[in-house]
Amino acid sequence: MLLEFFLVGLLFAVTASPTMSDRKIYLFTFPPVPHVYSVSPFAIKLESFFRINNILYEPVFGAAFGSKGMIPYIKFDDKENGEEVPDSNVIINHFKQTRLKDEESFLSAEQRAMSHAVNRMLEEHTIQVCFYYRYGLHMSAFLKALDIEHRFREGMAERWERGQPEHTRNKTKMRGLTRHTDEELWGFSNDDIQAISDYLGKKKYFFGDKPTTADCTIFGHLSQFLWIPIDFPQKEYMKKNCPNVVEFMNRFKKEYWPDWEELCARNIYEEGAETK
Repeated sequence: MLLEFFLVGLLFAVTASPTMSDRKIYLFTFPPVPHVYSVSPFAIKLESFFRINNILYEPVFGAAFGSKGMIPYIKFDDKENGEEVPDSNVIINHFKQTRLKDEESFLSAEQRAMSHAVNRMLEEHTIQVCFYYRYGLHMSAFLKALDIEHRFREGMAERWERGQPEHTRNKTKMRGLTRHTDEELWGFSNDDIQAISDYLGKKKYFFGDKPTTADCTIFGHLSQFLWIPIDFPQKEYMKKNCPNVVEFMNRFKKEYWPDWEELCARNIYEEGAETK
């Protein structure tokens, strides 16, 4: 996905007072798409983290990658030359260490360990299987389902389709995942989702009545399986075997993303927003 876009700024304010800092936060992320809002589960995770903690931010939509060659990333105070913090996990840790030191202090050491394990499982295994399915095997269906041709910069869909599938297949092979059959991979990722379902149980959020970073991670990554309208095997498994996870996803979206459908409907290029 090493492709460049013109950047477009859109002011978004979370419906709460800015309690954490007066510094302006610019969040660099991909343009909105139908159904799932963002093609990046990491971006949805990060925005969810900002939302549950009442942190104001301004999205800058495009695909200019940060200093680590990654997206999303943030800049403080100045959209052009501000202090940059790259990578969703680094950003979240930055806020936990500087402004939210007591926000998850109610978690036990065991729960913090579980949160860490769930994050690594979803990001280093579960979502990698998702990327293999949608990029390596079903790139055309993925692009069509999210209307990438019209939602991203002109010519992007064609270029992306030419390069991404082989890149993803090679990357998945290097990870060792495709030493297994596709059916085995679907089973492994379903086991991940089942583990989340078993731990979640009947709780409102992963650790009880209050959302934490773990909930943001789960919401960001499972949104890709559940709401992108292509036939992920994991979607069928989730709906059939993990109804509590589906309920969690809808509950979290309703509470912290009341503007979800509005965001999904946005087409920043058709709006004629000034680009840079």
